[in-house]
Amino acid sequence: MKHVKTLLLVITIFSFLSFQQADSVVGKWEMYKMENAEGEVRASNGRWMEFLEGGELKGGNTMETTDRTGNWEYNTETKELTIGSEEKRPGEGTFKVSWVNEKTMYIDIGQGRKVYLKRIK
Repeated sequence: MKHVKTLLLVITIFSFLSFQQADSVVGKWEMYKMENAEGEVRASNGRWMEFLEGGELKGGNTMETTDRTGNWEYNTETKELTIGSEEKRPGEGTFKVSWVNEKTMYIDIGQGRKVYLKRIK
């Protein structure tokens, strides 16, 4: 009985930890596909975003370049991600985030379009 309780405790702890990770956008993410309202999928690679602690955002069109900077805020209750910058670039705003698993999410960018991101760091 003691082993069963220990096993249940360990499973509960790991479940909690994996849930915590899945709800954190902090890290480096690669955009790997886009889906339009009709369900058509277009592969994409090389574009990335890095959400740093403190709300700083970096990004680029290739893994070797950083040509975008800005700020971000994630609301864990509403699962909304707000992206902005001083330059007011296209693609900024507040977007609904859906988690596929702890390393994959997609952002609903409106009009039925989704951007899929995978955690790479």
